[in-house]
Amino acid sequence: MEFIYRGIAPPKRGGFRAYKPILLSELELPDYTVPELGEKSEALIAYREQKNALNLSLPDYLGNYADGPTLGELYQPPAGVADSILTDTTEKREKLKLEDITVADESPKLVVRATARYKPENPEAFETDRWEYTETEPMPAMEFVGLSDAERGLIRAFVPHAVSEGEGFAGFRKNSTPNNSLVDRLEALTLPALADVEDGLERYRQATERAAELDEKIEKTDELIDQIVYRLYGLTDEEIEIVEETVGE
Repeated sequence: MEFIYRGIAPPKRGGFRAYKPILLSELELPDYTVPELGEKSEALIAYREQKNALNLSLPDYLGNYADGPTLGELYQPPAGVADSILTDTTEKREKLKLEDITVADESPKLVVRATARYKPENPEAFETDRWEYTETEPMPAMEFVGLSDAERGLIRAFVPHAVSEGEGFAGFRKNSTPNNSLVDRLEALTLPALADVEDGLERYRQATERAAELDEKIEKTDELIDQIVYRLYGLTDEEIEIVEETVGE
């Protein structure tokens, strides 16, 4: 099947992607020809080029700005957070740090969820990496109520960026200490002054929405190309399942 892609953008991860198996009998596909397959491949290239041309670097949109409020000035604690690992320190958990973060709009609240990474005393009882660290499932760390749309947009965009930077960026550090929990670290994260970045945030939102649209087109076109190739080669449902399971490993 390699000749299908020769001179065209390479397919994802070894060719056909690992989709949930789809029965050909469930599809209503027209009888595509190889030239039509080429058209789909050219469309896929165009979508990827458009996506690659987008600047999705948040700092480029924010420019220079003054410091605004900290998260600690704006949030309310989620129910039960006081009893969670997010309020522990290194006195209780060795090498405790905030690993990952997501921000979800759960109207009327904006919810920040975090995962914690640490070195358990009994690593054999946990799923650990090769350094014997384990990571928790995401759990609510902060909630925000009564924010404007612009403030919600700022938190959604800026907080994950600041956490990914870490090491003092915007006053945030990932590592807990004997005196600072992971929630304490998040409380210290300083947002930009909204008035200084509001216009840039709107341009960034438009860029990320366009990127999401292109990602959807890329996925659908990529999947359609796979299905066209399957039909052109006369693969059975069982053979398709074997191909998809193989490239998914």
